[in-house]
Amino acid sequence: MRTGFLWTVGFALWSGAAAAQSDYDTCVALNANTQPEATIAACSTALEAPLLDFERAEALASRGVAWRQLGENGKSLRDLRRAKGLDATPNTQRMLAWTWHELGYDKTAEWLYTRVLKEDPNMQGYLSRCVVRLDLGKIEEASTDCAEAMELDSESEDVIYFYARSLNLTGLFEDALGVSNWGLELFGETSARLHVENALALYGMGRVDEAIAKAAAAHEAFPDDESLIQFLALTEGF
Repeated sequence: MRTGFLWTVGFALWSGAAAAQSDYDTCVALNANTQPEATIAACSTALEAPLLDFERAEALASRGVAWRQLGENGKSLRDLRRAKGLDATPNTQRMLAWTWHELGYDKTAEWLYTRVLKEDPNMQGYLSRCVVRLDLGKIEEASTDCAEAMELDSESEDVIYFYARSLNLTGLFEDALGVSNWGLELFGETSARLHVENALALYGMGRVDEAIAKAAAAHEAFPDDESLIQFLALTEGF
C-alpha cells in the first residue's frame, strides 16, 4: 500500500511537471509577432507553474512582445521589465527598448539600445536605434546606425529601407539612390516604400521626370500605397 501510494504521488508530480514543461515549450516556440493571442494564452498558462528564472524570463519576454503586437504597451512594458529583472539578456533588453519607443519614450529607448549595443553589436540593435534616432530628429546619427546594420545584413528589407530613408533625409541623394536600387533588385515586387525612397532620391538629384515616371510605374503595382499617391500628388504639374 505504501509503495503504491508513493508511486501514485510520484506519478502525479511527474505528470504535473511534464505538463508545465509542455506549456513553457509551447510558449517560447510560438511567434509572438505573428501569433500574439496564442502566445499570450500559452505563456500565461506556463507562468502559473514553477519555472527556472531564465525560463520565466523567456515566457515573460514572449508575452511582452505579444502584448505589444496587440497595442497593449503598458502590459508589454510590465512583462518585459520583469523579464529583464530575472535575466537581462541583450534580446530582452532590445525588446524592452522597442516598447519604450512604442510608448513614445524615444530618449529612454535610445539610451537602452546604446547600452545593449556595447555588449552585443547586433544588426537589430543598430536598425532599431536608427529608427528611434530618426524619430528624435538625429538624422546623421541614425544614418550611421543604419549603415552599421547594413554591414551586418545587406539583404534585410527593413535595413535597406531605413538606410535609404536616412540618406534621403540627410540630402545624400546619390547614395540613397544606390541603396534603394539595391533594395529594388531584391524587393521591387513587394516593397512599395522602397519605390518611394527611390523616387525621392531621383527627385532630390534633380531628375524630376524620371522620379515621377518611376513613381507612376510603381503606383500601377501598388495602387493603394498612400506614400506613392502623396508623392505623385505633390509633384503634379512639374
